[in-house]
Amino acid sequence: MANTSVIQALVNADLYKPSGRIPEQMLKTITPTGETREHRMSEIENADLQIFGNELDIALQLQNPLVQSLFAKNAVGLANLIRVVNTESSSGFKGTNGSGRQLDALLLRAEQFQDPDVALALGAGGERASWIRAIGAAHIAAAAPNFIEGDYGIATAHGSALPMGTTEGLAILGFANPAAAPCVDAVQLTYLAQQYNIQNLDFEVANPFIGDAICELKQPLFLYPQETALITVNYYQVGQDELRPIGIWVKMSTAMRTLLTS
Repeated sequence: MANTSVIQALVNADLYKPSGRIPEQMLKTITPTGETREHRMSEIENADLQIFGNELDIALQLQNPLVQSLFAKNAVGLANLIRVVNTESSSGFKGTNGSGRQLDALLLRAEQFQDPDVALALGAGGERASWIRAIGAAHIAAAAPNFIEGDYGIATAHGSALPMGTTEGLAILGFANPAAAPCVDAVQLTYLAQQYNIQNLDFEVANPFIGDAICELKQPLFLYPQETALITVNYYQVGQDELRPIGIWVKMSTAMRTLLTS
């Protein structure tokens, strides 16, 4: 059976220790076009990664085991994301007890993202209220309906990529779809204006015996500070879809005090 513990994954990678510090390192990533990018991973206390592992395992304790295994499988990548974000925040990861520039991480929810069906969204009115999305003929006719995009205040900015600030990072590991009859069957990620190949989302046949249908991304999306990403999908039938991403958003504690959108 696949490992479902983030803590165990960090232990296996020698990243779960009560004391000491991990020195600064460089992280190399490869874009869809083969370009190599480097990110500085800050020096960080081992205890900070312990806090991260402990809190994430607690948050996932009652989740579908397949969701737990997704996070465990990508635990090292998530720890690296925290360290890259900490390069600018420079105050470590303190989780729930953090304050000021100290980092915390949240599992993803709808209100953190722009509603892609709002033609003109201003201020707080543009966020999703739910992952539930009524799919009509217009969604099917669209070449690539947006699923996750940047916030926009004018209609002409609709469809722009979601940008990260200097002290935040986002990880999307896969997708769940608890709808009775999912309307989506494919997804495409655009990272730094470069498109990945499409990936089919076979929710009808995905893990039918263990809770909600879940599809893992062949390559998880790690969005580091000051990077952008756009996620588009293909809707093939009308109905009520409930596609939602599985992942975390790493932010400073000061950016986690607004209940509706943090």
